[in-house]
Amino acid sequence: MVQALDKYKNVKSTKGNKKTTFQIPIELTELLQSWKKQQKTELAKFGIIQSDEQYVFTYIDMKGNVNSPLHSDYLNNKMKSVKHRHKELAHATPHKLRHTGATLAKQAGTSLEAISEALTHSDTLTTKTYVNTSNVIPMAVGEIAYRNLKK
Repeated sequence: MVQALDKYKNVKSTKGNKKTTFQIPIELTELLQSWKKQQKTELAKFGIIQSDEQYVFTYIDMKGNVNSPLHSDYLNNKMKSVKHRHKELAHATPHKLRHTGATLAKQAGTSLEAISEALTHSDTLTTKTYVNTSNVIPMAVGEIAYRNLKK
């Protein structure tokens, strides 16, 4: 992803105006490449030819425009509608998923410094607010506890 858009389709920057490059697993790369092929076929049905500028994730907006680029409000609204239909689920937002990812990385043994770098935080103090360390059990301890429960 080169850029993200706000709900008005303006290029949106990060809090620190940082340009970040993310390394993704080969499995995700393959999945995205597969999607791009399928997307090309789907867009062709609407007479749209895919270009290098094509966004990976698009939708049909409320005005019926096909191939509108997603924005963060779209995902927030979709997550709210899921919660509305499924009251048993906890309230979630894309930002909460960011916190969850940081916590899971810490549980898996990733250093606070590495998590901080991945989240593009300027220091680990900010990252500590993402990782609820008092509730984080190192993965090895959790695995030992789980194995002992199975005995």
